[in-house]
Amino acid sequence: MSNVTRKGDQDILRVLNDDAFAAIEATGASLAKVVEGKSLADGTTDIVGNDEGAGAGPVKEVLIILGGGNA
Repeated sequence: MSNVTRKGDQDILRVLNDDAFAAIEATGASLAKVVEGKSLADGTTDIVGNDEGAGAGPVKEVLIILGGGNA
């Protein structure tokens, strides 16, 4: 599992403010889960992984932080 880093998130998410980064980091999401959440938030995918999907866990939290999910 790749750890979330400021540079990694910045490369994936482009503009990311300090509060959003801290919130994503606090989810415990791996870099792969951040990528999945970003794809869902952007609407570039609607296929959710088999292990947890966007229904719960880090992917859903990242999706909400990025403004693509409902709280």
